[in-house]
Amino acid sequence: MLFAHYWFLTAIVLLFKSVVSEEFVPPNSWENKEFKKTIEISNSFTAENLELTIVNIDSEPVTQYFVPIPSDIVPMISMFTAAYMSEEAFIQCMIVPGVHQLDDGTEISYGVIQFESPVAPGEEIALLAKIHYALNGNPSPEEIGMDDTQSLALTVNRYPISPYVSKTSSVDISGAEDFMELTPADNDNEVGILLTNQFKYGPFHEVPAFKSSWANVSYPVDYPLITVTDLKRDIWVSHWAHTAEFQEYYEIVNEGARLKNGFNRVEFMKRVQRTEGKGGNFIGVLGLSLTENSTDAYVTDKVGKVSSVMREEDKLLVKPRFPVFGGWAYNFTVGWTNTLDDFLHISGTEQDSFIISLPVLNGPPDTIYRNAEVSVILPEGAEVLDVGSPLPFSNATVTREYSYFDLADGHAKLTFYYSNLISELGTGELVVKYRFNTSSLYQKALYISYYVFGGLMTFFVLVNLNLNIK
Repeated sequence: MLFAHYWFLTAIVLLFKSVVSEEFVPPNSWENKEFKKTIEISNSFTAENLELTIVNIDSEPVTQYFVPIPSDIVPMISMFTAAYMSEEAFIQCMIVPGVHQLDDGTEISYGVIQFESPVAPGEEIALLAKIHYALNGNPSPEEIGMDDTQSLALTVNRYPISPYVSKTSSVDISGAEDFMELTPADNDNEVGILLTNQFKYGPFHEVPAFKSSWANVSYPVDYPLITVTDLKRDIWVSHWAHTAEFQEYYEIVNEGARLKNGFNRVEFMKRVQRTEGKGGNFIGVLGLSLTENSTDAYVTDKVGKVSSVMREEDKLLVKPRFPVFGGWAYNFTVGWTNTLDDFLHISGTEQDSFIISLPVLNGPPDTIYRNAEVSVILPEGAEVLDVGSPLPFSNATVTREYSYFDLADGHAKLTFYYSNLISELGTGELVVKYRFNTSSLYQKALYISYYVFGGLMTFFVLVNLNLNIK
């Protein structure tokens, strides 16, 4: 429950901040008294839970504990958090750029857990760590029939690979109804054990550092793998209308298994009737989360307005114009409106300053976002004072955006660029502090009145102008 409620306190992953050499092997400062890894595959993204009981075996106090991560999936990390098991106190985490090649050729990088105070020699501590990856297993096989059940294959190490000796260790894969080991084990001790909704390796004892034995494990997945390849999310803040208007453009792809023999409408309808519309590796309905108390929701695509939309409280159920099978794509635009009272706060520290807190994501649950561009467009005349993002972004820009009747400098537009996010991070709030005074509020109305009045007076003068030559 600790991570479920407080992950956002340390969800920012600081990439490549520590200074280490290119070839990096952590010092042998720890012993894993118990190392348990649980890989969760119940969602379209993957999560690793680490339960660690570690002992400082060094002769000096230590402040860092290193967690190896295969280098090829480091860019796919969405969130890396750690906490003490005995209390709700989080620990700073980051990814370091050191690369280490194992004897089998696997290249690994390291995540580091940075303790606030040094751990004394001989001291034992218990930790919880969690790593979310914006990736899933690969379809196995890559092509299936319309009535076939989709299966994914995940590459795992039978041992919880660590730079430290592990007295006791185990690896569990959970979240599927069945599992099949595709890679034969070198000995009977390494063969996985099938349990209820779980596949288990170990427990192993006296495991040396960097012990590895890679395996491919297959498991059935009777749902689509929704991936947003591109999201463009614009939030227009208006003090004049006292609203926050959301508009999102989605490009979605189903990364599941492709159809082997193409699409057959008759066979598809038979399947829907037989299963009563439940399950299947295709996207039949998208459940889009909206902000609370939103109004005037709409959905359009390249053809026009999408009429197959139903609203249930703060969720919008959108039925695409066609079922989105593996490898297929769909794009659409969704929008809605909220009052500013739902997000805006008056800052007590500076005059005419405001703080607006907006969710980074809405959209469908259980989704991976490859690229997300989130923009906040402030009222014309607003001055940006400070910004804060709960998630690491690859880039951020401040530009000008012009809308209807913008006669001065236009709107300040703050854009944050994210990559490899997961839907669980959507509850994090983007915070913008800005200054906006009363004169700026009425400036546009005065400008428009001025120009309209000038136009009318010009028209009046021209109409009454006598150009007759006598």
